[in-house]
Amino acid sequence: MKRIFLFAGYDSRCKVGPSLIYYAASLSRYGDVVLFMDSDCPDEELVKLAPHVLHAEASRHHEYDFGSYKRAYQWAGGKRLSEYDVCYLVNDSVFGPLMDIGGYLKQMESLETPAFALVINPHRKCPHMQSWFMGFRQEVFLSDWFCGFLSGVERQESKEMVCNLYETGLSSLLSEKGIAMRAIFTVKGKRIYNDVRALYRKGLPFIKKSAFTRHNGSLGRQVRYVLDRCSPEARDAILQDARRMWGKEYVDAFIGGSWLSMAGRYLAYLWGKI
Repeated sequence: MKRIFLFAGYDSRCKVGPSLIYYAASLSRYGDVVLFMDSDCPDEELVKLAPHVLHAEASRHHEYDFGSYKRAYQWAGGKRLSEYDVCYLVNDSVFGPLMDIGGYLKQMESLETPAFALVINPHRKCPHMQSWFMGFRQEVFLSDWFCGFLSGVERQESKEMVCNLYETGLSSLLSEKGIAMRAIFTVKGKRIYNDVRALYRKGLPFIKKSAFTRHNGSLGRQVRYVLDRCSPEARDAILQDARRMWGKEYVDAFIGGSWLSMAGRYLAYLWGKI
């Protein structure tokens, strides 16, 4: 099975952090990686990825992850893409993988559908594959309509519009084209953000980065549960980047907090919504 990973990255400080390097290296063991960042990262940052990627570029385009998917897809081109059996779209809105990703790739590919993902949201009105890790066989990624969809990605006024047009929009397009979709995990609503510990216990090999700040930082004990059990390499990369992004003092208090302090943070979050 020959794979290509079209990887969308972002860093508000225009850095290539340890967790991104770790993620790209993990994927590179199982296929070629083409990475585009929606950040103005200088060459001295991008060179950190060189051992693990076929190509890496960075520029602030404001089109979010699908804008980076578009650019990676266009760089790979139809001729090069035809050499691959599976094309994955992945992004770094998550930390991980928390364990070896190879088994998950084989499990997704064994679903025997033209489109598949790690996670699907079974939303009543618009069920969709979560766009941070999804894969496609040639009948999808070499089609004119898939190329047209990605080529049509444009800057939108809000992240919500991006999700509606492109994340749920892609799954809607697949359905219109009669393309079956399946996933390893079915996760409803906001559980992908809030149920960090439970999903890890079920085998999900990633945690959303927003878990570090969601609900006023009240998910610290759940995140610590995962960090205490994942591979040391993953833990070190995640903590290095988390401390860089949110500050050492915040992160150490977040993962070191007691049950009572986490409850207090959550109550403060609820109070703020009143």
